[in-house]
Amino acid sequence: MKESNIILDIIKRRRSVRHFNSTSIPLEAMEQILEAGRWAPSGANAQPWRFIVVTRKKTLAAIAESCFYKIFKSRNVGEAGSVVVICADPDAGSQTYPLDAAIAGTNMTLMATSLGIGSCWIGAFEEQILKNMLHIPEKLKIIALIAFGYEIGKASIPPRLPLSSIIHYETYDAGNEPDIITKKKSSGPFSVFGKLLRVLFNKR
Repeated sequence: MKESNIILDIIKRRRSVRHFNSTSIPLEAMEQILEAGRWAPSGANAQPWRFIVVTRKKTLAAIAESCFYKIFKSRNVGEAGSVVVICADPDAGSQTYPLDAAIAGTNMTLMATSLGIGSCWIGAFEEQILKNMLHIPEKLKIIALIAFGYEIGKASIPPRLPLSSIIHYETYDAGNEPDIITKKKSSGPFSVFGKLLRVLFNKR
C-alpha cells in the first residue's frame, strides 16, 4: 500500500472512543504517541506545548469529575489507560500557541490509532481545578485533554459531509452550501440528544 494511502487510512480509522477496558498502555507505545506530538509544527518553531501524562487511577477518576459533556460528567475519562493534559505557554514565542498545541494533539491521536489505541479529545473542563490538582503553573493554558486506552466494542463511523459540498475554488460559492438534510443527519438536535443518551447510559 502506498504511504499516502496508509496515512489516509489511519485518519479515517480514528474515532472518538468513550469506553475503555482496563488494559494499561505499554510505556513504549505511550512514548511513541508523545513523540508524534513532539514533532508537530508550531509558529516560529516555538514548540509551546507541555504534556502531562496521567496514569494513576485515583488521579484519572478525579480528573473525570472535572470534565464534562453538555450537562454530564465525562466519567469515562476515569476508564482511560492514560490521559494527556495538553498545556501551552503563551510566552513561548508563538502567537498561534492554541493551534500549535491542537496540532500536536492530533498527531498523538493518529499515532495512537496506528498502534490500535483509542483516543478521545476532552475540550470541556474546569481549568483551575485541574491546574491545582496537577500543580500546573498559572502562566500555562490548558488547551485540551486526550484520553487514551483500548476500546471496548467498536465506535460507530461518524457521518461526513461530501467533499464536493465543502470545497470552494478561488472564491466562496454560497450556492454550494451543504444540503440542510445532510447537516441535520450529521449534527442536528436528534444527533446531540442521541449522544447525551449514550453518555448517560454508558453506551458510547
